[in-house]
Amino acid sequence: MVAVDLEKLNQAYADDWATVGPSGKLYRKEGLLDDFKSGEYKLVWFELGPMKVQAFGNVAVVEASVKEKTIVDGKDISRQVAFLDLFEKRAGKWVIVRTLGARVVLVAGLAQFGQ
Repeated sequence: MVAVDLEKLNQAYADDWATVGPSGKLYRKEGLLDDFKSGEYKLVWFELGPMKVQAFGNVAVVEASVKEKTIVDGKDISRQVAFLDLFEKRAGKWVIVRTLGARVVLVAGLAQFGQ
């Protein structure tokens, strides 16, 4: 994502990948790739937190968090996000089929999920 390698992103995300965006609307792979291609969404850097992976046959769940510096429409929206990715092994390759995420807001030294 930092390198804007659209081919790798296209391979990592299933064609039917989806998530719910901050507006509450469904966000699909085509929109993700278009945002990176246009430069509207730019991931400047990121740092992954601890990650937990559980596999169940051809399905796996990844729970983690990420701190990231992100520019959207020219505005810095740097944030910390807790997320869950659902992977499925298709044609011998693991691809992301769903993502759920929530922004982490620090309040008086405590992490809380929020906007």
